[in-house]
Amino acid sequence: MPAYSPLSADAILAGVRAASGITAPGVAEEHLVSLVEDRYAPRSMLFTDSGTSALSAALIGVLLSRPRATVAAPAFACYDVATALNAAGANVVLYDIDPRTLAPDLDSLRGAMRGDVAAVVLVTLYGHPVDAVPVLELAKERGAIVIEDAAQSAGAVYLGRPVGTQGSLGVLSYGRGKGLTGGGGGALLANDAAGERVLAHARTLFGRSRRGWKELLGATAQWILARPGLYALPDALPFMKLGETIYRVPRPPHAMPRACAAVTVASWGLADRELKRRRENAMRLLTAVGTRAHLVPMQVPLSGRPGHLRLPLLASPDVRGRAVSRVARRLGIMPGYPLSLADLGPLAARVLNGGAHFPGARLLAAQLVTLPTHGRLRDDDLLRLEEWIRESGVR
Repeated sequence: MPAYSPLSADAILAGVRAASGITAPGVAEEHLVSLVEDRYAPRSMLFTDSGTSALSAALIGVLLSRPRATVAAPAFACYDVATALNAAGANVVLYDIDPRTLAPDLDSLRGAMRGDVAAVVLVTLYGHPVDAVPVLELAKERGAIVIEDAAQSAGAVYLGRPVGTQGSLGVLSYGRGKGLTGGGGGALLANDAAGERVLAHARTLFGRSRRGWKELLGATAQWILARPGLYALPDALPFMKLGETIYRVPRPPHAMPRACAAVTVASWGLADRELKRRRENAMRLLTAVGTRAHLVPMQVPLSGRPGHLRLPLLASPDVRGRAVSRVARRLGIMPGYPLSLADLGPLAARVLNGGAHFPGARLLAAQLVTLPTHGRLRDDDLLRLEEWIRESGVR
């Protein structure tokens, strides 16, 4: 598997009880509120059906008071960021990404913020934290708020706090492959007074929660098939599109389904143990990478600690070509997002500076590869990954 979020039979049963009404409505949500408050200490929070819905709601809330303003967003990110931008009807200015750190290129961000920018979307990818302080300072100078898209933070820490707590707003996801899963769902966190005002507007976009049987069915399938001996079954079915990067058409936002809240609560401790395993496996693989010229790890800010959802490496062109082979796929090795957001057709009509170069984002689209780090890796899997690291640079 490329990525893994731990589930258990108890978590699935908790979801069944919540969806069927055996557990009273609101009980799981109250428990989840307590867990999120303890970890993130937000001023207020809103649970949603996905991280994408949380981000789109945040953008809509920001633009309500500044409808003619633009949103600054990274030129390299998950395509769900584009979905959220389209859902919010936002006019977008893109900024480039430093391919050595996955952080915003500050010169590019300054250029993007010369106009009337209401918000900066700061994205964490693969559990790799970025240096947020310069972004926060620049946004403050320009009168913009920072929305941290921490959907892939997976336990990453920055300045001693979980990623998602630095900006006015933080976005979390409990979808498949995020390290902590509820079979679906997300959250929007307000971390200061400006974030609270936006969240109050965003809250009006969401209706009552559903029971969540569809999401529970998906979580059950994930629990059953997320095993090395069984994963080949869904992976062999083209219509499943596992591991593919897909643009999703915007959907109306909904509150978090009851089953998702219950499964997330029951999986909370499992995810904490999984984080420890990911960090151990990532350090082993980074040791194997060493100073090899054909695979370069991302630089981590001194004040950050990765959650290692996956291990991102900048590969030479030859190695990137080998990373899309069937052999690499069987090891859980995957390329990064194949297009920058500047080159993504469904977003093009909203991008005001689409003709800019964005060399960092396009380099990442051409050369980034990611290795698995999750706790389902056995010792022989890690040995084969270490062998691939050694031999991938040999012509």
